[in-house]
Amino acid sequence: MKTISITCSAMMLCTSAFAGIDLSIEKDVIEIGVTATVTDNTYLYIGGDSNEWLGIGVGYHQFVNSNWKLDSYYEFSLEDDWLMGELAGVDGVKTKTHFVDLSAIRFFDGYSAKFGVTSEFVRNGFTWMTVDDANKYSAYFAAAKYFQHAYVIGKFEFHYAEDKSDMVDFNQGTANEWEISIGTMRPILHIYPYAKVSAFSPNGTYYGMDDIDYSWTIGGRISF
Repeated sequence: MKTISITCSAMMLCTSAFAGIDLSIEKDVIEIGVTATVTDNTYLYIGGDSNEWLGIGVGYHQFVNSNWKLDSYYEFSLEDDWLMGELAGVDGVKTKTHFVDLSAIRFFDGYSAKFGVTSEFVRNGFTWMTVDDANKYSAYFAAAKYFQHAYVIGKFEFHYAEDKSDMVDFNQGTANEWEISIGTMRPILHIYPYAKVSAFSPNGTYYGMDDIDYSWTIGGRISF
């Protein structure tokens, strides 16, 4: 599952969504996406990556007053089914994902706080046996500090997965995730660069994982 890029997300903590092209590298996966404003309060996101994932999303944000902003985002995506590809050698079967993110942002002088909840529904693209099928939920809190030319964001997210597959207890459990990211508030040669590191820690077993997974992401946004 992918979501709207962290650069766009960070910039939306302090302003409205803005159009741009995002390019990021997470370990050995390259992702590119385009965000376009549709109205003053809505935006459209289309993205894909080198793992043959493709997603399209739509977001809406509204300032309640000068201190509060509400955000909502929905994304539909398709990705190659890993079981059919690796075990059965069948290409072209896709797994569908519906992702929803609802959040609120509180602005202060020089920083902001964001909290929200997500729902993600993952379904296999075939019916005779389901493996990668689950309902996934999370709740998160993030705090951003803004400097004259840069920002720093820290985030904590709690994950819960409910197995819906034919494999008993295969895709369920809870996990904790910590992230920290830095980026620029002003462009460098028309690019807003950023970097992120994260740690994903299952509480026992989560969605087939039982060890802490560390990852890093570097990327940038070209605004237009």
